[in-house]
Amino acid sequence: MNRNKKGVMPEITRKEYEKIKKSDRQEFAAFCEGMYKRGYEDGMESVPGVDLEEVMAAVARERGVGKRTLDNIRDCVEQLFRKEDENE
Repeated sequence: MNRNKKGVMPEITRKEYEKIKKSDRQEFAAFCEGMYKRGYEDGMESVPGVDLEEVMAAVARERGVGKRTLDNIRDCVEQLFRKEDENE
C-alpha cells in the first residue's frame, strides 16, 4: 500500500483487498499493525513537542515554588519522559 499525503486515508487497491481477504490471522494482524503504526506516526508528527525547559520556566515563575520544589517537579517529569522513550 502506498503512503499518501498526511491525514488522507490510503486507498486499498483491488489486488491488496484480495490479498487481505485470503490472509490468515497473522498476516491480517501484521497488516493492521502496519496501518496502525503509519497512523500513529502521522499523529505524532502533527502534535508539537513539549520543551521541558519551557515547562520548568513557567513553573518557576509561580509564587511559592522554590528551588527544591522545582527540582522535585523536574525529576518527576523527567521520569515520565524516560518511561515514554523506553516504551517506543
